[in-house]
Amino acid sequence: MEIDLGAADALLISADSDRNQDLYYATRFRAPDPFIFLWTRAGKLLLARDLELDRARLQAQVDIVQAASHYEDKLRQQGVDRPTSHDILLALLQDRGLARLKVPTDFPLATADFLRQSGIVLEVASAPLFAQRQIKTPAEIDALRRAMRATEQGMQTAVEAIGAAEVHDGLLHLDGQVLTSEGLRQRIHLRLMELDCVGQHTIVAGGEQGCDPHQEGSGPLRAGETIIIDIFPRAASGYFGDITRTLVKGQAPPALKALFDVVLRGQQLALERIRSGVPGKDIHQAIKDLFVAEGYETGEKDGYMQGFFHSTGHGLGLEIHEAPSIGPREGLLQKNHVVTVEPGLYYRGLGGVRIEDVVVVQEDGCENLTTFPKYLEVE
Repeated sequence: MEIDLGAADALLISADSDRNQDLYYATRFRAPDPFIFLWTRAGKLLLARDLELDRARLQAQVDIVQAASHYEDKLRQQGVDRPTSHDILLALLQDRGLARLKVPTDFPLATADFLRQSGIVLEVASAPLFAQRQIKTPAEIDALRRAMRATEQGMQTAVEAIGAAEVHDGLLHLDGQVLTSEGLRQRIHLRLMELDCVGQHTIVAGGEQGCDPHQEGSGPLRAGETIIIDIFPRAASGYFGDITRTLVKGQAPPALKALFDVVLRGQQLALERIRSGVPGKDIHQAIKDLFVAEGYETGEKDGYMQGFFHSTGHGLGLEIHEAPSIGPREGLLQKNHVVTVEPGLYYRGLGGVRIEDVVVVQEDGCENLTTFPKYLEVE
């Protein structure tokens, strides 16, 4: 991996790598607290606190791991009683002769103000910071494939629970209790934990709730209504899985079957068109055209957005949503992009349907990392 510094002496990132995936990508070092990373023409440098020093030297894929306490001691010798993190950073930059830096768009404002007041020239780097993150390596694709297998186990847990549920007065009951979105979500998360994955904000949205694509869902689940289940856990590798299926307990009304069938056709259309060099917006538009041709319009109605009003897909990797996208934006799909394919239709009074797979873009098509079957009714 290379970086274009232009006129700058170095790239500077100040963040924690648990949340900043560019920092993790550059260092392959996980830390819950902020640390300093410099990428100069001579190589990569990580400034670590004593607490993380030994682990950083063992794990970080950098050229130098420097102890922050080294500069803290120097500053005390120079008469600074309580060196701040800003003081330590400035001492590091001065020691290395770095006066012009590139920083990412989310660089901390207080740190930027301090450095500029200290005579350091800062230039905001263009986004994405590491465009090469979009092109997944074989090792990354393997990590995503493993994450998908665990994610599918979470979905299987949900399907088995819905299948085992009994229906009383239209409500699903399992183990003597009403089955709720919260209860089913907990079952999914427990299964994911057994597989060394963490599920957060998992969507289990029944009926009208499923018409809001990011509504997590709450309350009792009902027979004869759609239940949208969207599971996107983070595996121990740091990579995400992502799958959505739409289910109905028992027999679905004809209108829901028709809605499911057209969404499935839209997804299949996308899967057939994905390949390196194809504009994502063309695939997205083809799905929209199909839906309109089948009588499924999109727009605001009765105070709600209804129809197909989100992108067809997004990049997947160290973040659940990352570049590239399959949607209205410009951009060509490239070999080894990993993207979701998740068209959906949502209508108040009827329900919502979304079906999602994860694929690897290839020269002449795509590899579908998702193996979980697609069906609507669960008996």
